[in-house]
Amino acid sequence: MSTTNIDRFNEIVGVILGLLYESFPLKTDLMAVDVVGKETETNYFSEHDSEVILTVSDDDAIFYLDTIDWLKESGYLTGQRSSDGIHNVVLTAKGLEVLNATPESLGLPLGVKIVNSVKSEGKEALRSLVSQALGIGLQYVTRGIL
Repeated sequence: MSTTNIDRFNEIVGVILGLLYESFPLKTDLMAVDVVGKETETNYFSEHDSEVILTVSDDDAIFYLDTIDWLKESGYLTGQRSSDGIHNVVLTAKGLEVLNATPESLGLPLGVKIVNSVKSEGKEALRSLVSQALGIGLQYVTRGIL
């Protein structure tokens, strides 16, 4: 079964928000190849010695950059977008507030759960956590909190 755009989006958002939550308040660079890159074996430098490098397809890069644009336009992060990623990126007050939210069902802030999920819990859990986070962000906006 192929992954839907929403599932891909939620997975990428989860990785991005997890990285930014861990590095907050420090600004960082998030390049497409680092977030959606795939390991590829190559013999580029030598016929006999192969090397594993990260590569990103044009489709994956476009999807990643469009995801970054959406997160910026929706107020979750700020930074300078380039053709291969985003530079000096950091969570906004809204992004941090959403990730610091602690739903009763989780017992820990969403940001902590997302970071843990990226590292070990798997894509399904990550997608669910991102959906919760974006839902909380929407609630904040509709209530005029952020």
